[in-house]
Amino acid sequence: MYMNNDHIISSLNKELDDLESRIEDLSKKYYDLKKENELLKERQEREVSEKFKIKEKNQKVQSKVEGIINRLRSLEYNQ
Repeated sequence: MYMNNDHIISSLNKELDDLESRIEDLSKKYYDLKKENELLKERQEREVSEKFKIKEKNQKVQSKVEGIINRLRSLEYNQ
């Protein structure tokens, strides 16, 4: 009976150690994924900001080109 209890305790201790190890692995994976997610969010915010700036520049260029076209048309009509 005494040997059986030692075996059960030993088995339970091993299971607890395995469980603790798995929890540590999951915890590390969680923090790694959390950090990766934060980096991806920061990257996405930068890309959205860059896209907005590019869109603004494109609108300014488009306005300038339209202005040049209008001036050329007015020169054409005046001749």
